[in-house]
Amino acid sequence: MSMIRHLILFIFTISSFALSAQRGRVGMLEYAAGGRLGTGTGLTFQYFHTDHHVAEAIIYARFEGFSATALYEHHMQVFDVYGLKWYIGAGGHASFYPVGTDRPDLDQTIAGNVFIPGIDAIIGLEYFFRSAPLQMSFDIKPEYNFGILNSLDTTVGAVSLRYRF
Repeated sequence: MSMIRHLILFIFTISSFALSAQRGRVGMLEYAAGGRLGTGTGLTFQYFHTDHHVAEAIIYARFEGFSATALYEHHMQVFDVYGLKWYIGAGGHASFYPVGTDRPDLDQTIAGNVFIPGIDAIIGLEYFFRSAPLQMSFDIKPEYNFGILNSLDTTVGAVSLRYRF
């Protein structure tokens, strides 16, 4: 049960950080929230400190467990296409898997409830729609898991659709 408490505390800390950060430029859409669909299904929240500096929190389910990720990203313009940016970033995650979770990517079954911390990288491409406060992105997010898994997972990626406000 203490692993669940640690994960909830981690999620609360990241959410508090994102929501309490100072406001950016006047007129800039500073937040984005939406869904994420890929190797895991979940929610994503972004705080745009500036057009180039973004904090992102991702919560998603995968392999009968769930994971919470916090990332810092640097967004850059692609060519001269308005609204099209690519980004790169890094951060960390905390995952929880219950007893008997199958991890087919590692050919193993987890024997007990387990809390797994790790580090993440992210690279992606996103587009901000001009006619609506929406953004769509595609990313690849390799992660390294510490603890009993002690493995590199390069199969994590997703498409996200977010509402900006």
